[in-house]
Formats: sequence, C-alpha cells, structure tokens
Amino acid sequence: MSKVYEKLGESYHAEDGKLHIVRTQDTEPILKENHAMRETPTSLGQPMRLAGRVPAVVCQQWAKECGSAIGTAEFNEYVKKKLMDGDFAKFRIKGF
Repeated sequence: MSKVYEKLGESYHAEDGKLHIVRTQDTEPILKENHAMRETPTSLGQPMRLAGRVPAVVCQQWAKECGSAIGTAEFNEYVKKKLMDGDFAKFRIKGF
C-alpha cells in the first residue's frame, strides 16, 4: 500500500522578530489505511509485521522532540514509546 501522499504544506510567518515555520499534512488518508490494515488478518508464519505508519510531519516533530535524526536507533526507540502511547493508537497497525 505504498503511496505518495499529497497535501504536504509549509508556511512561514514572522512574529516578534522570529521566523516560524509551520508544516502541515493531510493525515486522514494514512489513518484510514492504518485502520483498514489493522482490520485485515495477517498470514500465519509471517516473519515480519508492520507495527505502524506515522505521517511525515509527525516524524519530523518527534525527531525534533527527541533530538535525534529520523532513522537513528535513538529515534526508533522514541517512536516505539510514542506508538505505545494511547494518544497515537491510530498510527499502530499490528503493534510490537
């Protein structure tokens, strides 16, 4: 189900002498696909499973929060903790 998601956006505005960058993304298509994938039974004996899918703008925010680059071991651990949090349950597919 690999797709290119449209509706990524970025806007800039100055306030109090600071430049603010706001990144946006329409996450609804990803959340709908995650739900569909969660409801689809997996084949027995699969060596790997998809734990979750996180929108790009959320990954960027989490990388900023944890101070590690996307793809590093530190970032991966941070994402695992975030995915276990109930606030981000819609990003989980089959869990860890």
